[in-house]
Amino acid sequence: MANVVTVLGSPRQESDSTRLADAVAASLTGGAGASARHVLNNLKNVRGCQACQSCKGKTEACVVKDDLAPVLTTAAASDFLIIASPIYIGEITAQLKSFIDRTYSWFLPDFHTNPQPGRLKGKKALLIFTQGNPDPAAYSRVFEAYRDYFERQGFKAAYKCVTVPYDPAQHGKAIEAAEAELKDLAAGL
Repeated sequence: MANVVTVLGSPRQESDSTRLADAVAASLTGGAGASARHVLNNLKNVRGCQACQSCKGKTEACVVKDDLAPVLTTAAASDFLIIASPIYIGEITAQLKSFIDRTYSWFLPDFHTNPQPGRLKGKKALLIFTQGNPDPAAYSRVFEAYRDYFERQGFKAAYKCVTVPYDPAQHGKAIEAAEAELKDLAAGL
């Protein structure tokens, strides 16, 4: 059974991105609880990357000691990482961006020239983004950049952007269809 870690960037506890991530995690673990779930919005003391470069010489992990440190440790130890966020103003949430910036520590010191620059190899990542924009490709450059970032770190990664209709009559069907598609995407990684 895979060790699954879910990192949730939504500021809302009952968000669509959270629901989708939880459904995929339950599918991957068979609902057996071999997973960890981190809600970034609940963290009170979070600092961004300090560009101190300690992770490139003194240690292999981020040295910043805050509420995000154990999330990074748990995520790095996972077999399968699920990252979920709504899209606000054309980008992932600030909470999730802080987490991703701190994963800079997952790169080797020679990452600029190393063809395999990541410390974490053989892991899988599924990036789930939800948006209200009806055009599923509206922010594809953003999603592709984050997928490429995690692949550069050594993950086998995929992403899915889910367009969530504002019409309540269509909303439930769209989320159910996305759950099924995401479970298939995760199973194929």
